[in-house]
Amino acid sequence: MENELRVAVLDVETTGLNPSFGDRICEIGLVLARGNQIEETYSSLVNPERPISSGAAAVNGLSDDMLITAPLFAEIANEVLTRLENRILICHNLPFDFGFLKMETSRLGISLQIPFTVDTLAIARRYGRFHSNSLEAIAYQLGLNPAASHRALADALTTFEVWQYFNRSLGIETGQLIQTLPPEQTLPIEIQIPPLLQDALQNQRDVEIVYVDRSGTPTRRLIRPQEVFVAVEAVYLVAYCHLRQDKRHFRLDRIVSISPRKE
Repeated sequence: MENELRVAVLDVETTGLNPSFGDRICEIGLVLARGNQIEETYSSLVNPERPISSGAAAVNGLSDDMLITAPLFAEIANEVLTRLENRILICHNLPFDFGFLKMETSRLGISLQIPFTVDTLAIARRYGRFHSNSLEAIAYQLGLNPAASHRALADALTTFEVWQYFNRSLGIETGQLIQTLPPEQTLPIEIQIPPLLQDALQNQRDVEIVYVDRSGTPTRRLIRPQEVFVAVEAVYLVAYCHLRQDKRHFRLDRIVSISPRKE
């Protein structure tokens, strides 16, 4: 019966990195499938009732102007939750997407109970050997040709393909890939660090960034990342800045681009 599993693949785009700092969902995408057959797709922009960070906007291409007329999460909550009923929830970085969804439902006084889940990121880390465990990098390495855009439905479709590949190719019983969440389970949010930044942190490499300061002024910096930490209101990168010739703190949600150092 494994090929008849009813799954819902979820991806969300958000205003920033952590709901604990007040960040909200600004787009949601769902792929509903039975076995390897897609039954339905669903997507919607969401008015987050707060500005989107420059870093998030640079990744997903969304803007405040695009979101201002979108429905509030409260207006689409029933459409989303009805589609999740009696399905296994699949995400790439489950704590991130599930954490944001749980936050949004909690704001509405709704108790979100998802008993069975799959995290394709956790599977990749445990069973795979990928150059990077980002969704895009895994899909490319598996020859799945992910969509160019980092939008919610496109990423949900890519996650579904990655799940299908893992499910048929790892030689592991599907049940071993499914995680059971007790009722009211809250997963710690796993901060999404861009793959180039992860590599630079692990291997002490310089990268070039475009950083927008609090006044909205962008600057290009050559930095050597050292660590990432969570403060009261944001996630920060500690790095040696070659421009300032000193250690500096950069808010991750204000980094709008990252590229390898040009030789």
